[in-house]
Amino acid sequence: VVSSRLAEYEAAQPKYVAETVFAQYFDPVDYERLIEDARYEADGADADEILDYLKEEVGGEKLTYAVGSSNNPDEIHYLVKAGSKQMASINLKVSPEKTEHGYKNYDFSYIELYLNTQRPKELISVSVDVPSGCSVTVDGESLDREKITDVHLRTDILECMPPDVEGIEYEKYTLDNLDKIPEEVSVTDPSGREAEVSFDEKTGTYTAGVTYSDELAEEYTEFVTKAMEGYAAYVQASKEVGLGTIKAYFDTDSELYAGVVAAGSSRWMVRDWDSADYEDVYVGEFYSYTPEIFSCHISFRQVLHRPGKEDYTDYIDMYLYLHDTGGGFKIYGWHNI
Repeated sequence: VVSSRLAEYEAAQPKYVAETVFAQYFDPVDYERLIEDARYEADGADADEILDYLKEEVGGEKLTYAVGSSNNPDEIHYLVKAGSKQMASINLKVSPEKTEHGYKNYDFSYIELYLNTQRPKELISVSVDVPSGCSVTVDGESLDREKITDVHLRTDILECMPPDVEGIEYEKYTLDNLDKIPEEVSVTDPSGREAEVSFDEKTGTYTAGVTYSDELAEEYTEFVTKAMEGYAAYVQASKEVGLGTIKAYFDTDSELYAGVVAAGSSRWMVRDWDSADYEDVYVGEFYSYTPEIFSCHISFRQVLHRPGKEDYTDYIDMYLYLHDTGGGFKIYGWHNI
């Protein structure tokens, strides 16, 4: 029953009607049929002049088509391009007859040719690539999710990601038929935080960065600070901080923790010191990949004071990876900067 219903829904999609019309008129181009059947304004030009114009417009370019925007919910327009030039549109309308279970059918309505006597100025297409679930506003108008044309994983947004995370899911909105580049694009996450947006002129793509979690920062800043200051003291052979002191911060079943334990065997080489300060402590960039995994960035200077000798300074700068072990979030990996 499910397969039958899905097949019925899929068969009713307008893309199949557009595909059939495109094959009939444009693959390959049937110029005579287009001139006879299509709508256009030619300001008195005869059929031969229109034919010459169309052939010059197409030239050796490959013809493609893609769905465009429509102000009428009962109409769908597919733009036909010769290379990057818009030469026509395939226009569909909702059929009065629905499928057996009430899905909309679409009928071919008409083809419109864009001739030089009525051609609008060159139109622009831009994309807006945002983390999934974000809201997008372009020049004050909120974008409908129907404008999402692609969902994909990105691995280039954050400097470091946990090894068991494949990427961050992004949604791409596509805006066609614009007469100018938008002046303002804003992106907000589901919590209302605004993301930073950049624009690539070469690709016409706006890209929103991720937003960081204030809630995770509030809950875990002290946790990761104590964990890493404790770790720094442990590997420097602190007389007060041993493995038992920092064990609670780590997933003891992880390879990382095994490395922490192994690091303890080298502590005999550390020179004596009697106190330590932790300066320029930074903790931030808390990002939740899933409800079970998040990362954050921590950095500081560890200054060891040695009796009668010059202070020794060590530097910590890394991304920490934490996951839910069933007994709370624990550190199971990191990446040194």
